[in-house]
Amino acid sequence: MMVLIWGFHFIVMKDAVTNVAPLTYNALRFLIGLPVITLLMLRDRPLLQISRRDLGLIMVLVLIGPTLYQVGFVLGIKRTTSTNAALLVATMPTWTAVFSLLLGQVEVRRRLVGGILLTLAGVALVVVGKAGSAGLGLSHDDMVGSALVLGAAMANGLSNIMNKPVVDRLGGMRLAVWKYWGTALALTVIAAPELLTLSGDDVPLRSIPNVLYSGLLSGVGGFVFMHYALHKIGPTRTASYFNFNPIVAAFAGIVILGEPMTVALLIGGGLTLIGVLQVRNNIYLRRSPPPRDSVPDRSRPDPHTAR
Repeated sequence: MMVLIWGFHFIVMKDAVTNVAPLTYNALRFLIGLPVITLLMLRDRPLLQISRRDLGLIMVLVLIGPTLYQVGFVLGIKRTTSTNAALLVATMPTWTAVFSLLLGQVEVRRRLVGGILLTLAGVALVVVGKAGSAGLGLSHDDMVGSALVLGAAMANGLSNIMNKPVVDRLGGMRLAVWKYWGTALALTVIAAPELLTLSGDDVPLRSIPNVLYSGLLSGVGGFVFMHYALHKIGPTRTASYFNFNPIVAAFAGIVILGEPMTVALLIGGGLTLIGVLQVRNNIYLRRSPPPRDSVPDRSRPDPHTAR
């Protein structure tokens, strides 16, 4: 159910930002979900307990991850197609792997590196793919939009690494609800100039269902069901479903919005998904070297075997 909701969310946002300012739309959808998230926090009072140090750290994570992601994504999807945006967002695990390699956190394996290269090749084809008989080409709006969405995916990939020690200490649910609050606050501040002068004409009646869909179904619904799935079926099986999001989004964009389907998009999308799957299946944490005291001294003979 969430795969369908998230997949169709790309075309819901694409349709909405043609009538509503992107930053305003982002702030409104998070503000609509805020009361529901607050009720969840009040039902589980321990979630409210957090130190000032952790709160400051969470706000740093919010600015690097969700805020950059949401701003880059909504500005990008206004300029490129929902199909392009969905495929570029799907590269997020690859960027997490790239940053992990650079930080020395995972082992360097040929299949992992090969998956990263496949993903980058697919992304290049998706970005430069252009509708029509001209084949490959560069559109200014598509380039800017794709670059913004790709940057958003990279920011979230880096944020995933930075989240790890914090989620180990605070727990996933506590970190998630505080990050939602922080993201809503940050997006509201960014859109404040537009929100202060907001009128009914700025949010047409036909866009209200889009805002509700984004805020309640995709936002809060995704938040609740994701954590339920993590608890019931584990992170590995939960993450495997994300591979279907770009497929649903591409199908919806082509069928409902009439977005073009080119050879470059098909090949690039296929390479991107294959590369992401290969990256996900070949990530192994780097093993810590054994303590020096535990390494046997080969310079001295073993008294039990020495003659």
